[in-house]
Amino acid sequence: MTSKERKKFWEVLVSLTGQNIPEECETLSKTIKYPQKLYRFRKADIKSLEALRTNRLYFSSAAYYDDPFDSFCSINWNTVAEGITHALGDENQRKIAFNILSQQSGCTIEQVSAFFSSRNINEWILEGNNIIEQLRKIIQNMQRSICFTEKDLNEVLWLKYSDNHTGFALEFDFSPQSLLIDDGLRSTSAVNNAKYYSIYPVYYSNKAYDSTNYVRAVAEEMAASIISQSQQQSSLTIPPEMYWQIERISLIKHKCHEYDKEWRIIHPRSKEPSYMSWKPSGVIIGLKTDKPTRDLIISLSKEARIPNIYECYIDNKNKLNKRRIRL
Repeated sequence: MTSKERKKFWEVLVSLTGQNIPEECETLSKTIKYPQKLYRFRKADIKSLEALRTNRLYFSSAAYYDDPFDSFCSINWNTVAEGITHALGDENQRKIAFNILSQQSGCTIEQVSAFFSSRNINEWILEGNNIIEQLRKIIQNMQRSICFTEKDLNEVLWLKYSDNHTGFALEFDFSPQSLLIDDGLRSTSAVNNAKYYSIYPVYYSNKAYDSTNYVRAVAEEMAASIISQSQQQSSLTIPPEMYWQIERISLIKHKCHEYDKEWRIIHPRSKEPSYMSWKPSGVIIGLKTDKPTRDLIISLSKEARIPNIYECYIDNKNKLNKRRIRL
């Protein structure tokens, strides 16, 4: 997808309301120009080689990616302070907020009022900032995804993600139907409410997505559970307008990463399943992969019944290229 096409995808994504998930999934899908092939770069370490042998793709936490801003919630701290001041400083708003928290927590309005009367507004603003700071780290850690690219011969990607050309890359013939899997996934993520894994392009922009409302909603849930002293006593729900927040947080990166031409399968739950099965159509061996590792990659690829095995080389135009290995 071009930068313009990715921007169109992003504009539609942020416009979705969560009121009709199947219809919105179809609307969003129409903005996507799916590539015929996708690629995934790997180091030649034990975990990646075993995943190659078994045709498995493992979800990774965004907290361990090389970009510290990946899936990191951007917060407008003035909005947070104004929201707390408005909710606790105005009598009418305080009644509304306490009534909502009472319903969520299962506690009486008097109990909610007593809880918030223990500190003044400035103390609650400081406490709110601390909670949100912790929450966005938790949210980042919970964002799990599998990353791909449109480009198989990008030298920077070979350098960064395949250990300086000594690893390998997986090639996948792609169609939306290739990711169908009936594992019964359910979550507050709109994408994963369907019985298949969805793959989406990453949008690149120097303007961060403001996640303040989403993190604040999660913080309000936390407050209700703290008041009730038990998560099980609370009837906590994510409002429809928050259903697409996980996708929005995960599918935007700084423009300096645009060369990645990235695509992602998102899995927001921190628990199982930790991997999915998807058989590659090919394996590309790195330019500097040593012979023992090369032989092992070839052997494991044959065991996995991967039909095409390639090797990188420098062609007559002094460009990185690939050619099929005749076995």
